Amino acid sequence: MQTAHVKLFSVQGVDSPRDVAYQVERAKGGIGLIVTGNRLVHPTSSSQGTARVYSWGFLERSLSSDRKLTAAVHAHGAAIFVQLNHLGAQASSESADDPRVLFAPSQLKSPAFAEVAKEMEVEDIHEVTEWWARSAECCREAGFDGVEVHISHSYLLHEFFSPLYNRRTDEYGGSLENRLRFACEVVSAVRARVGPDFVVGVRLSLSDFYEGSLTVEDAIAAVPLLRAAGPIDYVNVSGSGYHNIHLGFAPSDIPDGYLLEHVARLKPTVPDLPVFAVGGLKDAAQAEEIVASGTADMVAMTREQIADPAFANKVREGRDDDVYHCVRLNQGCFGRVMRGLPVGCTINPEAGREGKFGSGTMPPADPPRRWLVVGGGPAGMKAAEILARRGHEVVLVERDDRLGGQVNLILSTPGRESFRWITRDLETQMRKNGVDIRLGTEATPELVEQLEADGTVVATGALPSRSGFSIVAPFVERLPGVDGEGVVTSGDALVGTSEVGGRVVVLDDEGSRATAGVCEVLLDRGKEVELVTRWNALFPGTSLTLDMAILYKRLFEKGLAYRLHSWARRISGTSVTIYNLYSGREETLAGVETVVLATAPVGNDSLYFALKQAGREVHRIGDCVAPRKLDHAIYEGYVAGRELWTSEERYLDDAELYDDA
Repeated sequence: MQTAHVKLFSVQGVDSPRDVAYQVERAKGGIGLIVTGNRLVHPTSSSQGTARVYSWGFLERSLSSDRKLTAAVHAHGAAIFVQLNHLGAQASSESADDPRVLFAPSQLKSPAFAEVAKEMEVEDIHEVTEWWARSAECCREAGFDGVEVHISHSYLLHEFFSPLYNRRTDEYGGSLENRLRFACEVVSAVRARVGPDFVVGVRLSLSDFYEGSLTVEDAIAAVPLLRAAGPIDYVNVSGSGYHNIHLGFAPSDIPDGYLLEHVARLKPTVPDLPVFAVGGLKDAAQAEEIVASGTADMVAMTREQIADPAFANKVREGRDDDVYHCVRLNQGCFGRVMRGLPVGCTINPEAGREGKFGSGTMPPADPPRRWLVVGGGPAGMKAAEILARRGHEVVLVERDDRLGGQVNLILSTPGRESFRWITRDLETQMRKNGVDIRLGTEATPELVEQLEADGTVVATGALPSRSGFSIVAPFVERLPGVDGEGVVTSGDALVGTSEVGGRVVVLDDEGSRATAGVCEVLLDRGKEVELVTRWNALFPGTSLTLDMAILYKRLFEKGLAYRLHSWARRISGTSVTIYNLYSGREETLAGVETVVLATAPVGNDSLYFALKQAGREVHRIGDCVAPRKLDHAIYEGYVAGRELWTSEERYLDDAELYDDA
């Protein structure tokens, strides 16, 4: 199954053809159950971004589009439920055109969004309950197979249940039964409205993972109360909330199946009630074991089936090698949504763009040609795979003795073992599609001439900058002292090509997970590390991918020292003079043995321009165009493989995604 996840594909609160195309690809891929959502049940359920791109459960005008969605999913043999939710305090009252007060059990701030919510009056509770039931009724009329009531992730019903938010002294506060009362009333009202022959389930947090708050024992105690109120037909588990939301959408640092121990404690208490397991699962063998052992009755692989919508069919047919694995980077999916952008996927460029590209269907080469791809990083590998899949003859040359490019540097840092799948999956598909892979081969204009390719795709990546340049000091092209002994790049420090002394200063212009990885590797080697960063927070790029809290814990425990909103004025032997970007106050750090430059790389584009000047057909993709994210590299490799070279060809017109043909 795939659990509910926000996609931001809606238009004016109604799911669009973009959402239909997305869900249908998963249904075609063999999925058993889709839970779409989360749909908001009341006008006070504002969002973190814009309210218009969330779906509303109570809109009768959505019935037409919903019936198209349910019919299309059913045509491929899958079932589809709707998750119904109220975001409570985890939102912004200004997300709608008419600013609205936020609802919560008590007058508290969200730990993430810091806006004070209204303590709901009993009349508010009754009103929201009625709207929840009305939304469920709309879902039944639209042809959905069931609804799911959301009691997790610090949203409204979970806020009432959790002592982290509920400070009430009336019948909706205090004891576990009182704190769960609102959820039970919602479940009861929903069941009464949809009748006994329609599926009603709950999404339930097994723990807040926060001292003094909800535990798995509380969740176990809650299930009989919810069953009595409903009855309910299943429990779809989850964990955590916005105090530690990284445990709800775990990044790669947390092991696969991190919630299974809690699921295994719940299931024996409800042997007759279906329980759905979640928790960073992506391996078919592990899923089989979960079901076979009785730990759970169904396994959710949400991000995995964003990465590969055909996962179920591939495994069923014994084609495990063809699966593209989610690496739980959280960058193309959760990170995009939290910036108010439609969901996508780092691994799967088609995700969310099915209306433009389809999924798994490639236009054949017309005519087949001979292509040379230079560079064996993610961009080059993806381009070679897609070109070959379409019927072209493809040669890929890579200067190094292994594939992977920058992924190999990522793998040298803690918590990133899952990234090995990127290279493994792309290499598997290249070889299956007949790509001629030549490692240890330096691409030169002469080699290109010798290989007699009809066209060349240059994916030569980026080179580390050794200038010490930062945009916060835009007129200092080269940091004074940067050419001295003991100044190295991040890559040099990671792979050990340069000796690193005992006391290290890292100059951080990136604010990224990559810089955090360099710091952690050096700390693990016993170095004394001080980070000087131009940012006003440590590694701000890790906030929306949910690895910030994990990194902070590890790095602080290992002794990282740091200075925010600062940059270097000069490097002088064993000292570094730094200054505050706002006050200008200077300070000298003495006894520094090594300075590590964690600054923006520069595109390695010399081969591209040499071939262009020689009049050859040549295209460049990935970091050699401009160093950016892994998402961009794989996406550009994909569109290159489809030979979409011009802006007009690559442009995603809204009509291709949102208009109903």
